Amino acid sequence: MKSKKLETTGIQALLSERTIIIVLLALLAFFWSIQLIDTLAALLIFGTIAGLLVRLEFKRHRMSLRMRIAETKKLEFNKRGGIKSVRANTLNAVPLPILIIGEDHRISFANHSALDLLGSDIVGNDVYIYLRQSKIVDAIEKVFEDGKKHAGVVRYTNKQKRSFDVTVARVSGTGGEDVPTQAMAFFYEITSMLQTEQMRVDFVANASHELRTPLSSLIGFIETLQGPAKDDVPARDRFLGIMQSEAERMVRLIDDLLSLSKIEMSRHQAPDTQVNVETMVQSVALTAQSAGKERGIDFKVKIAKGATRVIADPDQLMQVLLNLAVNAAKYADRDSTVHISADLVKNKKHVQLSIQDEGPGISNEHLARLTERFYRVDNARSRKMGGTGLGLAIVKHILLRHDSVLDVTSKVGSGTTFSFKLLRA
Repeated sequence: MKSKKLETTGIQALLSERTIIIVLLALLAFFWSIQLIDTLAALLIFGTIAGLLVRLEFKRHRMSLRMRIAETKKLEFNKRGGIKSVRANTLNAVPLPILIIGEDHRISFANHSALDLLGSDIVGNDVYIYLRQSKIVDAIEKVFEDGKKHAGVVRYTNKQKRSFDVTVARVSGTGGEDVPTQAMAFFYEITSMLQTEQMRVDFVANASHELRTPLSSLIGFIETLQGPAKDDVPARDRFLGIMQSEAERMVRLIDDLLSLSKIEMSRHQAPDTQVNVETMVQSVALTAQSAGKERGIDFKVKIAKGATRVIADPDQLMQVLLNLAVNAAKYADRDSTVHISADLVKNKKHVQLSIQDEGPGISNEHLARLTERFYRVDNARSRKMGGTGLGLAIVKHILLRHDSVLDVTSKVGSGTTFSFKLLRA
């Protein structure tokens, strides 16, 4: 803006000088016409003034040309800056981390996701300060030293156990005489994929182990009945009873696996049925009462006013309540009480259902893993009770479909409370 004002002032000064010269020429012509000066002197003075006028005109033209050149350069600069700004904004909008690295190994650009991942002050610093893993170092060196356009995909894991597949490649258009070589590192997060794969591997291993145990027992008893105990009637009757128990355990396990698979298939289909909580809870209490009768477990039901109807899948809600209530009847202390309640949440838009026992409680290190498949606090006791290790995993996935989570609070020696919220009808 300042330079433009100076140019304008210069042109105005030239115009003023030209006006003065024209006036002098007019006066010269006037003096010559009345013969105050002779013809030769007039011609000499006229020629000098005309030369000055031509020189001023040329200077004005040159100054105007300079202004147009400066304006053109300014437009080109603004255009280049605008393109760079658009590119930067585009890369910042990408939700995955991206780095641009110069030949000096310094980070020349990092989008917002990269800043969140590696730190807000990484631009201008050496990339190896932040990416020290040997495979990434080798990939970057290949781009700069070996001249490769693409150095492949490298696995990177940070301190927070987040895993990425990093693609390192030369930036198109760099590496010429005027443009230094630049490399781009593109981070694609695969943490959830690796976790899912590990869960699948663990699930297959656990399911195989759970099935192998009863199958091994059955095979052993069959071999015994076919051999040494072939004519031993009391042993045969005892072995057949155990075999029946193990077979029933396998059936329960397979039923739970099928149930879990069916629930996961309907994960994103939100339920829309109105369910009478009071009727369902009373039915669950009667069923669980019979399961805990031998241990002297009593059930008490309390339904708050206004908390009688919810939006849920009736079959799945029954499965959740039965699972939690029967678990309470199995693991609560003998001759104790299990409380099943339904209460309105403060916002009055949800109903909270709770199952509270008076059992031994669960220590904190187990609480976060209770809903994992095949996870048991006490393996021996769980198997003795006929558990498959999938009950709470089924509860968790049913509640996910209902846009809810299972909340577990417990204190060793004071019992455990399982609760969840459902949308009020």
